Amino acid sequence: METEIAIAAITLVGAMVQTVAGFGFSLLVVPTLVLFMEPAQAVPISAVLSFMNALRVSHSVREHAPWRLVFLLLAGSVIGLPLGVYVLLYTSAEVLRVLVGVTAATMAGAIWFGLRWKHSDVAAGLTGFVSGILTTSTAINGPPIVLYLQASGLPPTVFRAALSNLFVLNGVFALTGFVWAGVLGVAELRQIAIGIPFLLGGYWFGQKLLGRLDPERFQKFVLMLLAVAGAATATVALLRLL
Repeated sequence: METEIAIAAITLVGAMVQTVAGFGFSLLVVPTLVLFMEPAQAVPISAVLSFMNALRVSHSVREHAPWRLVFLLLAGSVIGLPLGVYVLLYTSAEVLRVLVGVTAATMAGAIWFGLRWKHSDVAAGLTGFVSGILTTSTAINGPPIVLYLQASGLPPTVFRAALSNLFVLNGVFALTGFVWAGVLGVAELRQIAIGIPFLLGGYWFGQKLLGRLDPERFQKFVLMLLAVAGAATATVALLRLL
């Protein structure tokens, strides 16, 4: 029961944060969930819920997507996905918890400081590759893509279309990998079903808050929250290891 309550509450808050800030679902959900369950369960559960969230957005903005860029990022990601599955399957639970926490805190910091790198087809492929590894090892795949797209100067609608459609296409490959690896079974699907209503509820609450919060201040608050959550998860897991 404790795990189910955690999934419901964390999914609700994560979806609300994602709706208002435009990012942060997996960065918040995964480091928290791994404290309540094995990482090999938390990662695919979060990945499926994140996929559903992206699916909700992608259909409405697909005509604005820069498809060449999307497919360059996707190509790199698909190559990285199997490596992430290997990490998920063959790394101990506590080491994975440390990895999830450190990744979350590092990515939140990278967004905070506006990390950028030069754009090219090769850079897009490498960015996708890193995102692919993170997708199936930690489910925290968004920040490298967000950072890369932010540096491109895309209009907001095109940015959202690129991000959501990439995550949907990437999610299809990632979920296939999770099923093949045997980490997405009946038990995980049951827990995902618990999270779906709260995913929708978080979106609804987020929409209500959109006009009442200063987006820039809220994003900074979210980044601080994500960094603290990631660092706390890594610290707890490291103490368990020691």
